[in-house]
Amino acid sequence: MPRFLALLLALLAAGPAVAQSVVQTDNVRAELLSEVATVKPGEPFWVGLRQTIRPKWHTYWKNPGDSGLPTEIAWTLPAGATAEPIVWPTPHLFNIGGIVNYGFKDEAMLLVRITPPADLAGPLKVAADANWLVCEDVCIPEEGKFELVLPAGAGAAATPAPPAVRTLFETARRSLPIESPWPARYGVSKTGDPTVIVEARGLKAETIRDIYFFPAEWGPVASMARQNASLTTEGIVLPLRRGDAKVALPERLAGTLVLTEKTAGGDVKQAFDVSAKLDPAFVPPARALGAVDGSEQLSLVQALLFAVLGGLILNLMPCVFPVLAMKAAAFARLAGHARGEMRRDGLAYTAGVLASFGAMAAVVLAIRASVGEVTWGFQFQSPVFSLLIAYLFFTVGLNLSGVFEIGGRLAGVGQGLAARGGTTGAFFTGVLAVIVATPCTAPFMAAALGFALSQPAPATVAVLLAMGLGLALPYLALSMTPALQRLMPRPGPWMDRLRQFLAFPMYASAVWMIWVLTQQTGSDGVVYALGGMILIAFAVWVLRLGGEAAPVSWRRRGIAAAAVLLALAATLRLDNGAATAASNPGGPASGVSFEGWERFSRDRMNQAVAAGQPVFVDFTAAWCITCLVNEKVALETPASRRAFEQAGVVKLKGDWTNRDAEITAVLKEVGRAGVPLYLFWAPGADRPKILPQVLTEAMILSELSSLQQAKR
Repeated sequence: MPRFLALLLALLAAGPAVAQSVVQTDNVRAELLSEVATVKPGEPFWVGLRQTIRPKWHTYWKNPGDSGLPTEIAWTLPAGATAEPIVWPTPHLFNIGGIVNYGFKDEAMLLVRITPPADLAGPLKVAADANWLVCEDVCIPEEGKFELVLPAGAGAAATPAPPAVRTLFETARRSLPIESPWPARYGVSKTGDPTVIVEARGLKAETIRDIYFFPAEWGPVASMARQNASLTTEGIVLPLRRGDAKVALPERLAGTLVLTEKTAGGDVKQAFDVSAKLDPAFVPPARALGAVDGSEQLSLVQALLFAVLGGLILNLMPCVFPVLAMKAAAFARLAGHARGEMRRDGLAYTAGVLASFGAMAAVVLAIRASVGEVTWGFQFQSPVFSLLIAYLFFTVGLNLSGVFEIGGRLAGVGQGLAARGGTTGAFFTGVLAVIVATPCTAPFMAAALGFALSQPAPATVAVLLAMGLGLALPYLALSMTPALQRLMPRPGPWMDRLRQFLAFPMYASAVWMIWVLTQQTGSDGVVYALGGMILIAFAVWVLRLGGEAAPVSWRRRGIAAAAVLLALAATLRLDNGAATAASNPGGPASGVSFEGWERFSRDRMNQAVAAGQPVFVDFTAAWCITCLVNEKVALETPASRRAFEQAGVVKLKGDWTNRDAEITAVLKEVGRAGVPLYLFWAPGADRPKILPQVLTEAMILSELSSLQQAKR
């Protein structure tokens, strides 16, 4: 109401406006254009109100969204002439502090078809009174009076406008949505929320992104920036929310569907006018996963806090422990040294962690700009990365075992930087900690990462750096606090024994990565991995010939380098094996154990939920240590198996070891960036519940016992 009042006051204050074809206001240059220079009586032609909008400002679409007013045009035409409704271009979405608006930026052309009277005897006078609302951080109502006088042509047809004007109309038509070639229907869930299905079968999930449905009318459907559309075998599924207005859902729900398709020539944005017919027989089984119980809708401040807490807890996860134990031993070695040296060591470690998270943020932004989708731990879905990490763990293990030492025969080769003394060693220990942390998740991490990977670049970088700060915080505090330093044990022979003992967790990590590799490529991956490790060990042996004191000849350096290059060359043959394993999901390289579980598919999940069955979905991966630990201690215990069976739960497992577009789409829908993810539907529930990333047996039994109580 205040905006209507402001618009009225502005119009009254403006006084009478002079009719013209161009109006320049403070924020918009508006021009009324005709596609013809002369008209023919009774023959329709097009005019367009072209708006050139001030940078960072916007006007509004026919449905302005949560606030705003659409542009309106009142026509004054001679008797017998008619003007059809505005044909609207495809809108943009503006999310301003959670207020979602639909409109236009930079430039928009609103097309209208005019039909002159059949008995037109002289020039056609077209007059228009237009008003619009233009907004940035404030909104200003503006108006313009326009007039065109078009001669009546003497020929059989109207005369076209000059080429420059016709080009503007051609450009405007390219911005219009086209009629959807696919049928569409919609149903209403138990909560009253509509779900639209556009039967666009045959689209590929890996090439389609940024799907959004702009409702044509305000009221029935809520405006929201996040709709969590998905591609299924039925087509495009669009879970929407019921609008706040007390408006009945119409027989047909109309809107503009906008999607981006990745092609060889780049991203192509397409827009379709959709009219979905209400189908009373279609009752959506509450597939609006973005609004599930347990999902967090975070602000930036909350995401930063969760990121710091998640990074802090990550220090306790099993994947990071071997590296952090190395760091603890290094700190113990510094006990009794100057405090300045310990501070430098802690700062160097923190710098290594933050530099790694900064590099990760740069990679994430680059992938998101080119591909559109990015997830936590995505690099472990590459067998090449898995093999390189296995090599890294093996080499660090050799160094900790004392097979070679930095500063001796391998000085300058660059191996074992994480075990090196001083600030350089501390820096690369931080780098190594981040590398081994990426397949792990900790409480608070999933929500923070889900927020970070869906936000603009500054927020993404800030959240990832906050997570790095949380990971580095314990050692940074130790290096800066003399009281904590006094609690450290004194150096002694035990430190060398501890250093050698820590080699075995690194060897175990290398074995684990080889196992992951077999899940991605099949048994051939073991041959490449073990052969590469033999070559690395051979390179170390060649460089050690003659003892630590003897100089290393260039010949031996060359032989060692050739052996390492051969080991790295083994990675080039892995992609074909990975493709074979991924294309054969039921084969031996399926990733994780499916004993007692059905393989996840969205269709099977929807079918079970629609039938009123309890459903538990486990999204996991062979490289996710947290996933594997949860299975051992919570999901696969005798008590949990018995409880699942007694409750009649449909257990579905999604293996994300290799890339899987369907699982990635579900992760995106619930705002999560990686695995583990656990979804649980109680019978008849409208939405699933997200369980924590770290499970216990008691937690699972508690969820299942509630089903038994409900039956009674």
